[in-house]
Amino acid sequence: MGRSTPLRGRSDQLSLGLAVLRRTVRSGQSGIVLVTGEPGMGKSALLDALTCEAAPLGFVIGRSSVDEIARTTPGAPLLMALRSGPLASAGAGAGEIAELDGLSARPLTFMDRIGEILERAAAATPVLIAVDDVQWADQLSRTALSALPGWLAGHPLVWVFTSRDPDCEVFRDLTARTTPSTPVTVVPLAALGRDDVLQIARDRLGRPPSEPVRRMLDGVGGSPFLAVQLLEGLLRAAARGEPADRVPDEFIAGVRRSLAGLDPAAADVVRMASVLGRTFAVDEMAELLAPRHDHASVPRHDHASVPRHDHASVVRYDHASVVTGVEAALASGLLGTAGHRIGFRHDLVRETVYGALSDGARRRFHRGCAAFLIDGGHSPLEAAPHARLSVTPDDEDCVRILRDAAEEAVPALPETAGKLVTEAFRPLRPGSQIWRETGEHCVDVLGRVQRAADAVHLAETLLRRTSEPEATARIQVLMSRALWLTGNLGDSVERIGRVLALPGISPALRARLEAARALALTGHDASAARAVAPAALQQARAVDDREAMVLALQAVGEVGRNSGHHLEAMAAFRELRQLEGVNHVAGEIIELQLLDRYEESEALIAAALADARDEVEAVRPSLLSAHMWHDFNLSRLDDAESGARALICMSQELGGHVYELDAVVVYASVCALRGEWERAKRLVADRESRSTADDGIRKPSLRLMRGWFAAAEGRPADAVDILAPVLYTARESRTCWPWWPGWTRLLLAIGTAAGDERFAKEALTLAEEGAARNPGIASYEGIAYQTQGLARQDLTLLEQAADTLGRSPRPELQAGGAADYGKLLAARGRRAEAAVHFDRAWAIYDRMGARPAQDSLHRAARKAGIRRPEWSAGAGSARPTHGWAALTDAEARVAALISAGHTNRSAAAELGVSPNTVGTHLRSVFTKLDVNSRVQLVNAHRNRTDESFGIR
Repeated sequence: MGRSTPLRGRSDQLSLGLAVLRRTVRSGQSGIVLVTGEPGMGKSALLDALTCEAAPLGFVIGRSSVDEIARTTPGAPLLMALRSGPLASAGAGAGEIAELDGLSARPLTFMDRIGEILERAAAATPVLIAVDDVQWADQLSRTALSALPGWLAGHPLVWVFTSRDPDCEVFRDLTARTTPSTPVTVVPLAALGRDDVLQIARDRLGRPPSEPVRRMLDGVGGSPFLAVQLLEGLLRAAARGEPADRVPDEFIAGVRRSLAGLDPAAADVVRMASVLGRTFAVDEMAELLAPRHDHASVPRHDHASVPRHDHASVVRYDHASVVTGVEAALASGLLGTAGHRIGFRHDLVRETVYGALSDGARRRFHRGCAAFLIDGGHSPLEAAPHARLSVTPDDEDCVRILRDAAEEAVPALPETAGKLVTEAFRPLRPGSQIWRETGEHCVDVLGRVQRAADAVHLAETLLRRTSEPEATARIQVLMSRALWLTGNLGDSVERIGRVLALPGISPALRARLEAARALALTGHDASAARAVAPAALQQARAVDDREAMVLALQAVGEVGRNSGHHLEAMAAFRELRQLEGVNHVAGEIIELQLLDRYEESEALIAAALADARDEVEAVRPSLLSAHMWHDFNLSRLDDAESGARALICMSQELGGHVYELDAVVVYASVCALRGEWERAKRLVADRESRSTADDGIRKPSLRLMRGWFAAAEGRPADAVDILAPVLYTARESRTCWPWWPGWTRLLLAIGTAAGDERFAKEALTLAEEGAARNPGIASYEGIAYQTQGLARQDLTLLEQAADTLGRSPRPELQAGGAADYGKLLAARGRRAEAAVHFDRAWAIYDRMGARPAQDSLHRAARKAGIRRPEWSAGAGSARPTHGWAALTDAEARVAALISAGHTNRSAAAELGVSPNTVGTHLRSVFTKLDVNSRVQLVNAHRNRTDESFGIR
């Protein structure tokens, strides 16, 4: 099916897009086309042309555009694309697509379901997703449009997006993430040359344009849209028998004259349509301008009493007048039809009409739209764009809409939620009841969406105007959460203490304050926190206040974890999980790992994933982080690396970076254990460059990593300087990191190498206290024996360490215990016994791929005269970077499943991971095997299988 009108002046740009479509048909490779250009440059026309050419190539097409006014509707562009044309039947049934409407509050599930639909459609035929004006996309849509091309890499999927802003978030993200399997083609549209504009005129008029028309076309600035609008105006004028030379040469003036020539009902139809910002049905416009019942937010006016062109009034019309007005607006050419709906022919027309409205008229029209949407059963989030543009001081109706919309937006659109609740509060008069109520809600929402500094500032503003104790207590509890996020815990403790001294605070609020104070103390005064947290929990239970119990249980758990009392911490986190559900399951899983209870940890991870079933949102970043640590601690380094990369990718895509730090630490640790020091250092340095927190206290893991790197480079004195702030604060329970099994062994070695007796002694004491606080836990008791044995060079203690660590579920600790005992045995001349322990340690390190540890063991064995020729073949050998041998075990499993015909979702179900994790593995597989599509992967896998059976 060809285009009826040639696309003049855009042949090169069209060719770029067609090349991507044809490559996808030929190879099955994904592709991304980004079309940029100022308004009126023909982006939509080029999109039309590409979709028109795609159909004969066998593509099923999903097409949508984004409305500027309705852009906060979560996921609307993708939902519209799925419902459009052949894609609706090729990808999913109506029921499955309808179900997506209720998933906007769960962004991971929303994206996963859409990915599944597109993956299923692309398995049968190439798919084109075309979205116009993505610069106006809502936050959920921006996230999805940026992430899904990577998630679905290798499928025959082409994504074509247009934007008037070449630096919009979607374009920026996609350009930054381009890979060989998802190449990005940028198509900029500049102004047309004069010859191209004249050729458009010849196409439209059927003859060469006259000299007056040429002069008018010179005034469109090379804009194909304005040229077409001008030419259509000429044709309409000729049809009316008017001289063509009298057509105005400025489009904006023409729009305004057209509007001025309409009767009041038709003019208000056009104005209301410009404010509504989307297509509409005649009945909807009638409800807006001739409602069957009063909208409280739209003033009633008598039609006869309103001047003909009084823009400051919103007039009520009867139904017949509105219908007649719609017909007149269509006849004027300002509006056009799109199926059974009506809208502007182009955004520039709408923008011109909207720009001509006075501020007062614009507010009243927006109020009418907000009320219409709410009365019609639409969500507050859909009405919010109109409410925010019409809100006035003490406007309870619009404020309520914005507050409800912010609450609705928190899970999927945190950035939007923060903006909406702030806009609800900003116009209110200080001191009023609605000002206080909205202010408290604003502090709460800002804290929940991680805008902690803004929440603290607003809470301070509220407190300055609040004298009533109950209100002061409520605000302070909300503020304490924000102060926890900022790390200003001493300030939080002082503030809460002052509020607790006030009379007249209810028992429930007093319990919340005490719990919040206990939580703040966990990062400020360890001994005080340990004293008050249990009492705060007891008080919360006594008043049976859920919020107080959540805060108090978190405080008890933090106290236990930071001080190394892991049985206490696990009990608190387990109760918190039972109270709050999946949100806190990760805390319990981590504590099980720290207690050597890895079977229980694995069972709880599996149960959490099973409970999630198809609800990907239940597979939260916190659970993925706990799963990653589980693999790392068990020395499943390939799986740990894969989990870390998936978690980093998720953090970047979803904008939540709480667990990205843990993922970077695990990823860098895996690299270090393999001897990839430069890569490990780059990972940590990049994360440090993006961190504004004090890493000496709040980010100790980064200091531990840098100290490790310095020691590995033979700079133990520098390592001591880096690590001292972490080590000397560990016993004050302000951080849990140095208590983790394994670090104290490294810290002791660094202090000994640097000749720093105090540092080494502190590391030894920490190991001993860790064992005392966790009796019967092999990892802690074994580390205590190991550090004591090393410090004293005591064979008996190192033998006990090797035996005890041999019962630990952590392979690296097992190997370390055997290696240290073997080295001291060798130094004492007991080579035969040493060789037994060396062999054991070597086997574990070899399974791990821990090359530096193997090198160290090899040197110790040679020094002792122990010869192991088979070690030389393996020592120092690193995994290649390309080819099948470069794949990790997890990547190899994914490659095999995808080659066998699995989708991302079915492969994820087989492996017990999320589809997003499968997508992360698959992108790595493509890079290492130098393939760009699933078709190429299947062929590569088949060829490898044939070769393994000797088939040529």
